[in-house]
Amino acid sequence: MSGWAICDSRVAPSGLVAIAVETLLPRDALDFDLYLWPSADSAPVLFREANYPLDETDLERLLSQGVHTLYIPAGKCRSYQEYLRKGVLRNPRLRPTQRFALLKKANRAIFESAFRSGVPRRMIEFAEEFGRQLWEVVCDREMVLSHLFAVMDHDYLTYTHLTNVCTYSVALAHWLGITRPGEIGAIAGGALLHDYGKRYVPPAILNKRDRLTPSEREIIRQHVVAGFAAFCSQEDIHWGQLMMIYQHHERLNGRGYPVGLVGEEIHPWAKICAIADVFDALTSARPYRPPDPLDHVLEYLQQRAGSDFDAEMVRCWVAKICPTN
Repeated sequence: MSGWAICDSRVAPSGLVAIAVETLLPRDALDFDLYLWPSADSAPVLFREANYPLDETDLERLLSQGVHTLYIPAGKCRSYQEYLRKGVLRNPRLRPTQRFALLKKANRAIFESAFRSGVPRRMIEFAEEFGRQLWEVVCDREMVLSHLFAVMDHDYLTYTHLTNVCTYSVALAHWLGITRPGEIGAIAGGALLHDYGKRYVPPAILNKRDRLTPSEREIIRQHVVAGFAAFCSQEDIHWGQLMMIYQHHERLNGRGYPVGLVGEEIHPWAKICAIADVFDALTSARPYRPPDPLDHVLEYLQQRAGSDFDAEMVRCWVAKICPTN
């Protein structure tokens, strides 16, 4: 699939990580410094020292001036994530869809930093933390999948696609009866890592607007092998996560790749990821085509249930994404 590219955003100054202003709440005394970075050719400027409360006026002023990003010391990422967990993701005053939107904004810069590093271990760490956070939001008893779909981004950029597939995989696993936080979190992590191998595909091929040649299509297909190779030696990755990376393009009828596995030879988590991956690909806008209508995508999945995709999983997905279908 082409059109898969990382967001063109500024790389944070050395030692700092970008965070979204919208994720900060008034009257919170944070335990990390906040910096402004006016332009790429200037040095960061201290905006607020640690342990000094923010008020609503501070945040309104930043947003009114078009400032949507602040920066924190890279060593304070865990403190920021803990702040998110306690102050934002568990805030009863925020609807689940609001918490989901804040979660994606909060983690975008951390993801891009880990992805650009090319260090698999950093991606695993990000996936573990994001998976835990996402589980708290997506599995909220008040979350309605069709409402979640309505507030998601559909631009097929790297971060959007991976976090969308992660979200869909968690939701589908939850509705299939997988409820243990550890297992849900592992599925979320595997979904975030599933397309990591595409970073090894030449951008000219990956982002090509015209029809791919057979040789170019074969190069792209190798992303599952490249992703598996990048993570298979990591001791702290789950076997199911590796199979999500390696098997998410396999199909029940043996017409998938890279091996042409059939039926139960495909790991259940990979079957979940396959549905999530195709659903997001078809409902997202690409440089060369608009997104397909939701009802067409659901019909596509239903037509291939039992041949390409697990029939029970497709039935569950269609029922939850479109309850009146």
